[in-house]
Amino acid sequence: MSIRSIMQRFAYIDNRLRYRKDYPSARMLAEGLREQYGETPAVRTIQRDIEKLRDRGAPIEYDPTRHGYFYTDENWQLPGIVLTEGDLMGLMVADRALVGYRNSPFYDDLRSVFDRLTRQLPQTVTVSSDDLIANVSVITDPVTQIREGIWTCIRRAMSEHRSIAIEYRAPGYADTVARIVDPLHLVGHGGEWYLLCWSHHNKDIRIFALNRIRKASARAETFTRPAEFSVERYIDPAFGVFVGEESADVAVRFFGEAASKIPERTWHPGQTVEQHDDGSITVRFRTNQQSQVLFWVSAWGPNAEILEPPELRANAAEWFRATAGRYT
Repeated sequence: MSIRSIMQRFAYIDNRLRYRKDYPSARMLAEGLREQYGETPAVRTIQRDIEKLRDRGAPIEYDPTRHGYFYTDENWQLPGIVLTEGDLMGLMVADRALVGYRNSPFYDDLRSVFDRLTRQLPQTVTVSSDDLIANVSVITDPVTQIREGIWTCIRRAMSEHRSIAIEYRAPGYADTVARIVDPLHLVGHGGEWYLLCWSHHNKDIRIFALNRIRKASARAETFTRPAEFSVERYIDPAFGVFVGEESADVAVRFFGEAASKIPERTWHPGQTVEQHDDGSITVRFRTNQQSQVLFWVSAWGPNAEILEPPELRANAAEWFRATAGRYT
């Protein structure tokens, strides 16, 4: 159940006891929530909510003659938000992680939300935020800077199903190109944001890095989202977002220190790990981001070897030969 649903239930119970004063039972409260929010909590859930409210000082009693709950003190107020010390710690770690996104267009909004949450803590909860977070550091990927107005234009156009006109500078090119696109999906990966869209010029799905979009403006015409569009065709949560690569079964063998470190993480949701008698391991998974696998493997140096597919292995061999040539 989401935090929003919990707060909805708390607010509904509080309003029912404070204003209607009809001595509702847990079942009546559950039915009222269904009528108001379309939510159907179990009676036991409502009973637990009442206990949680009591734990936070709510003067709720049960009248056995009326078979329902009531407030013994109507001056008691429901706190704006209920947070434990653990909840606050989690928020602060998230806030510290957001520092790495300070160049992003949503950082100020998220920071504002965090500040509002902390201001609404019940006065009975006294937590030193400095003490909680002083010994925690979060290292994030460097974030590319997106020009002012680009993010807002794209998000609004996406919500309204409007085409947008963009000016884009591809890496390695000095000049920009003008394109009209239908924005379909935004993806954040490795400190960058990408727009998956239908290109009117290419008549196909294309991906544009938001930091390379110089200008963006919404157009009057609207579009219908392609029924066949599936974001899973273009991204791999483990390795990134690039168009034009076919899915392939990948096998990478790891040796030495890498063989002991690799099993400590889940690098891909579909991975399997095979242990070998010599201490090495082979990791297998399927991905449509082969070029990004090459970058990942290179980080392990001589302790990693691409076994499959053959094309990726050949590309790796050529790449590493060229890299070695830089040092001779």
